Amino acid sequence: MCALTVASNTKLPEVAFLVYAPTRQRRADNSFEGNDNIGAKVVEDVLCRAGIRVGRCSPETAKNFRLVLVSFTSTFDVFAFYRAVALIPSWQPKRRAFKVLAGGFGMQNPAPVRHFIDYAAFGRVDNWVTGVVDAILGGSEPAHESVMNLPDIHQVKISQPSSLYPYLVSGWSESFTGCPLKCKFCHYTYARKHSGSNEAYGQYVQSGFTGGSSPELTWDGLFTWGKKLGRVRVAIDGFSERLRYVYGKRISNDDIVAGLETVGQYEGITTVLTYNIGNFPGETEEDRHDLYQTLRRVNPKNRVIFVLCTTPFRPSAATPMQWEPVSLFPNWYNERARVIVEENNFRAVHSFTLETSYSHACAVIAERITVNDDELFHAICFAPGLQRDNHDMRLKRLQANFNLTSFLREYDVNEEHPSQFLTSYIERDTMKRIAIKMRTQAAKTKDTRGWLPGRVSMVQGRLGVTVTR
Repeated sequence: MCALTVASNTKLPEVAFLVYAPTRQRRADNSFEGNDNIGAKVVEDVLCRAGIRVGRCSPETAKNFRLVLVSFTSTFDVFAFYRAVALIPSWQPKRRAFKVLAGGFGMQNPAPVRHFIDYAAFGRVDNWVTGVVDAILGGSEPAHESVMNLPDIHQVKISQPSSLYPYLVSGWSESFTGCPLKCKFCHYTYARKHSGSNEAYGQYVQSGFTGGSSPELTWDGLFTWGKKLGRVRVAIDGFSERLRYVYGKRISNDDIVAGLETVGQYEGITTVLTYNIGNFPGETEEDRHDLYQTLRRVNPKNRVIFVLCTTPFRPSAATPMQWEPVSLFPNWYNERARVIVEENNFRAVHSFTLETSYSHACAVIAERITVNDDELFHAICFAPGLQRDNHDMRLKRLQANFNLTSFLREYDVNEEHPSQFLTSYIERDTMKRIAIKMRTQAAKTKDTRGWLPGRVSMVQGRLGVTVTR
C-alpha cells in the first residue's frame, strides 16, 4: 500500500474519508482502519500514488476539508449517512463549503441523499477517480459517464475495471472481479463483470472480503474441495428446485443432499452456513416445504450442521428482477434459531441473525426511492415512532403513514421504473429480454408441474456428472 500518509506532512490534507457510525454495529473496532472496507482503501491507495493525501474526518470536522469522500458498502449505509449528517448545519446544501464525492457497492440510488452529496460515483473508480478528484479540487465539474452530478438524477453507467488492481492493499490482492454466476436477483453479478483467475471460478468472493478462514464456495465446490472443512459458506438462493432454476441458481434437491453428505465424509463436525433468498415472487409454502423435505433426506457419515441464513428478496437495480414485486412476509426474524431437522449426524437450523420485515421494507425503499419520497426517508431516519418499539410495530406505523405501493408492486419492463437511471455492462434491452423470459419460465413451472428451465444443474454442468441419491 502507498506509503504517503497524513503523518508525512503536518499540513492538513485537502481530502478526507468520512468516518460515520453504521446502522448495524458489526465490529468492536468500527474505525476506518478496523473496517474491512477494501474498496475505500483501494481508492485511498490510488489517490496516494497520485500524490493526493487522504485524511479522516467525522461529520463535525468535515468542514475542515475541501473534499469529503464517502463510502457506501451497502444500501443500509445510505440511512446511516443521512442520520449522521442531515441535521448538522455545515452539511446543509446552501451552507456547505466543501464538496462531497460518494461511491461504493451500496451506491445504487442516491435520490434520498442527493442534497448532501455533490457527486455520486458508480462501479469501479480506480482507473479514473484521480481525474475526478483533480477536477473537483481545481474548481470544475467532473464529467464522466459513471458520475452523477447531483442533485439532478440522470442516466449513468456502472463502471467496470480495465484490469485487476495490481497493488497489495492491507494484505489483500485482487485475483478476480465479479461473480461467475448470473443469478437474476444479484446486483453484484450484473454490476461487476466477471474476469480474472480461473482458479477463483468456484468462489463467490475473495477471501479477504469475508474474514479469510472460512472459504465461500459455489455449491459444486463442496464436491471438489477434497479435504475437511471446519466451516464453509455456500448459497442455494431459493427454497425449492423450481425457484432456484427460474431465478438462476440451478441447484437440484439431489445436489443439496449429495453436497452435504460429501462434506460429512470427513471426521469431526462440519458447519455449512448456507445463504438463501426468501420471499421470491411467486414463492409459496409448498416451495418452502420442498427444502425442508429435502433436508430430511440428508444422512452424512459424520456430523454436519446446516445453518440456513435467509435474506428476503430485494428488486435490485440493474438486474433482470428490478421490475419484480416484493412480499414483506414471511417475517424471517420469527424463525430465528428454529430447528428444521435434528438427527444423530445432521442438524438443520435457521440462523439466529435473520432480518425483520421492517428492515426488509427499509432496504426495498432504499432501492426504489425517488425524489418525491424525501418525507418518507426522513421519517425512517428520525421520526420517534420509527426509532423505538419492536419492528412489527414500526412496520405498522410506516404502512399507516405512507403508501408503499410504488416500492412493493410489480412493474412492466417497458414502464418508467424508479431506478431506470442505472445501467451496467449489459444493455437495458438485453436485461428486459432476460426478465421477460424469466417471467415466462416462472409461469410455466406453475402451470406444468415438474417442468424446470434447463435440464442440467449447476453442479452437473461444472462437474460433468449427474448427481443422484
